[in-house]
Amino acid sequence: MILRRATITACLLVLALGAGFCDAALMGRYDSQQMGYTEEKLEAPLMLTWQYTAARFRGNTAAPVIAGNSVYFAAGDCVYCVDLYSGNFLWRYPQEQSLTSTVKATPAINGDYLYFGTGDGKLYCLDRYEGKFEWFFETRGALRCPPVIDSGTMFLGSNDNSIYAIDAETGDMVWPKPFTARDDFANGIAVGSGMVVGSSMDGNIYGVNQSSGKLRWIFRLPSAPVKTSPIIADNVAIIAVGNVVYGLTARSGQARWMIQLPSDASTTPATDGVDLFVPCRDKKLYCYNISGRTPALKWTQPADIGAVCSSSPTVTDEIVFVTAARGIVAGFSTIDGSLKWRYIAAPSGINTPGATFTDALTSPVIANGSLFVLTDDGVLNCFTKTSPDTAPPDPFFLTPANGVRMSGAPPIKISAALWDAGSGVDFGSATLTLDGESKDYEIDYSTSTVSFSTEIGDSKSPVKPLKDGSHVIALTVKDYAGNQLTQEWTFVADSSMPPPRRVIKEPAKSTKEPERVDRTRTETRDAQGDQGQSGQPPSPPPPPSMGAPGAPGVPGFPSNRSDRWRGRGERERGFAPQAMPGQ
Repeated sequence: MILRRATITACLLVLALGAGFCDAALMGRYDSQQMGYTEEKLEAPLMLTWQYTAARFRGNTAAPVIAGNSVYFAAGDCVYCVDLYSGNFLWRYPQEQSLTSTVKATPAINGDYLYFGTGDGKLYCLDRYEGKFEWFFETRGALRCPPVIDSGTMFLGSNDNSIYAIDAETGDMVWPKPFTARDDFANGIAVGSGMVVGSSMDGNIYGVNQSSGKLRWIFRLPSAPVKTSPIIADNVAIIAVGNVVYGLTARSGQARWMIQLPSDASTTPATDGVDLFVPCRDKKLYCYNISGRTPALKWTQPADIGAVCSSSPTVTDEIVFVTAARGIVAGFSTIDGSLKWRYIAAPSGINTPGATFTDALTSPVIANGSLFVLTDDGVLNCFTKTSPDTAPPDPFFLTPANGVRMSGAPPIKISAALWDAGSGVDFGSATLTLDGESKDYEIDYSTSTVSFSTEIGDSKSPVKPLKDGSHVIALTVKDYAGNQLTQEWTFVADSSMPPPRRVIKEPAKSTKEPERVDRTRTETRDAQGDQGQSGQPPSPPPPPSMGAPGAPGVPGFPSNRSDRWRGRGERERGFAPQAMPGQ
């Protein structure tokens, strides 16, 4: 296939330059086309191998990049470099102070240099081995668009409405002047087929000649602002906006195909050139075959992510990996969407003490047989296939509480939150019984909870209360390494106790104005979590920490998995192409 041959050619080119493409991620989404595909194979399930705790940066969307034996990542107003195999601290920039603004986009690497942009419009170039400053290029707007490098030229979108082409070695302008649109380029850009394709906040997709920087075409999208990035695969520029995915001819901007999604796309899709993987706001991942003239739905059922995915997937030949809110990391089969592995990252006890969850908003990155995930509490997680895991999952928040005396009248809710530090909880292996009778339970991945409620019944088919006396709940579940937890607890049904309160709403008209909500209080959402949500147990508390590695201003050290978790048991739509004359 032409696309695969191009990928292999690119791999050989990078190898000739002294950097192995197949065991490195030199820029966000792997290549200048921004496909999010890697030829490296990585089997699942995976086990947590090491963690490095840097500075917390809420809402961090800047993914790590990998070259050689080093992992580079941004957290807030600093950039870090750690050892790929151990997580040991190598350097931080700046060494002692902080940048004047934060880094909100994935860095990039070209040869011996590391590049990253900041919110005050500066593109920094560092020596990637020692973290020494080389030069900076200043734009007139914030840089939230990851740098994309192709053939020694770096392409960069800025919030000054412009796309820049810069010599990656010298920092000099390549185009006579930047290309300027009517609004910011705050999302990623893609380079391929001789074109630079970028989505502007003005609701347009722009196709710019890669060599000259002159406009070739505009495609008007149905709504603005556009918050997703284009990708290029096999001479087709792909962009998702709302519940539509458009496929455009990369060189002309003419519409080739369109996909109507069941729900709005939540982030930029990813593709291996044959299949397109689209995360949507309904917390599902959809797969479409795009190799023919008309895209076709591939999976009979979408994959259940469990939370909204805000970062683009990473695709291998066999598994597509995603990250999502509430610390979810998951891998699904590219063939049928079946779940291969799911892990929920715990919040940092160092940066967010008392937090109940963290968010994983950066794309997962694969390199050298490892998966890297950066969460917004500042923790870089490394997963491998071979790391040992001998501890079973831990249970939290057993409901009803063990030994409690309560009414046996329905509904009785039985639930347990489960956490596993090593390989993650395999919820599909769980069994839940009440007095030896198996029950069909529900899974809430956002709270890592299994639950069951006794039937309520109605006036025609009332449900009898449980008999007075002791009742036994039994839960068995494994982690992905095969370690099994068996947990039993009891409660006492007592008919003399008041039954649980039931609120039944009947359709009715009312002239009373509904209560108002103080949005400034109820919509505040940070790493402390949505505590107090009705009917949902909170996520488990974080385990005790072992110190403060990587604290701001201090050269840090990684926390070994067994140390970090030690002691846990104790505690719109239509085409509107506007073709422009070739320039």
